[in-house]
Amino acid sequence: MENLKNKIIISTRPLSEDDSIKDYLVEKGASVLDFPMIKIYPVTLTDEIKQLILHISDFQWLVFTSKNGVKYFFQLLNELNLGYDKLSEIKIAVVGKKTAAEVEKYHCLPHLISSGNNSIDLAIELANLVKPTDKVLLALATIANKALEQKLEKLCHLKRIDVYLTEEENGVSLDIIERIRKNDYHIIIFTSPSGYRHFSKIMTDSNITNQLRAACIGTTTEEEMLKNNFEPLFVSMRSEGLSFAMQLERYLDTIGL
Repeated sequence: MENLKNKIIISTRPLSEDDSIKDYLVEKGASVLDFPMIKIYPVTLTDEIKQLILHISDFQWLVFTSKNGVKYFFQLLNELNLGYDKLSEIKIAVVGKKTAAEVEKYHCLPHLISSGNNSIDLAIELANLVKPTDKVLLALATIANKALEQKLEKLCHLKRIDVYLTEEENGVSLDIIERIRKNDYHIIIFTSPSGYRHFSKIMTDSNITNQLRAACIGTTTEEEMLKNNFEPLFVSMRSEGLSFAMQLERYLDTIGL
């Protein structure tokens, strides 16, 4: 099956050294054009965050919903010169195998890997495990919604720290904008609501009204697209990049695009 060979795929994901979606698509012969809509930064270490992390051993649970949450949380540990052994007695809960693998890079083992695909699924599973006396720490992005908090806050002692933030990418490619205007691509991929919001603004500012072809990961990204009257061609319910790339391959094969 060579349905990805020479396909032009526009990726709105943040630039990363570890991009399993792009790696898979390129390996299969696709031409992936980077058109990042957001960039990711660690947060500044505030006194509140510092105190919570210094007393991390007071918590029974530590919760991550993304690889970036793991990466930037452990950066904060390093910044405070805290060893990973501080987490040895803490149960770690994550969304997805990719997030679990990121945790394992720091010689920690997740206690719970959600069988679902998003923070709501994780919250439902955690609700059956946490005790009213448990202290639970969420390590999230500044833009992460409050669905996880709202589900857990009445069940335990909950704290949230935002360990990374996102900003709109300003230096976007005029060549890719023109390619989209001329319909010279096969599909655009989105993996976050914020990425789609910035993309939509760029299309409006560029006066591009074409019927676009796009796919996305997750219902939160889909909801953002639908709010703007744009229905993705398909929505992957799995957060792992490789699963999404393989689903994209199957989709293009099915429609013969």
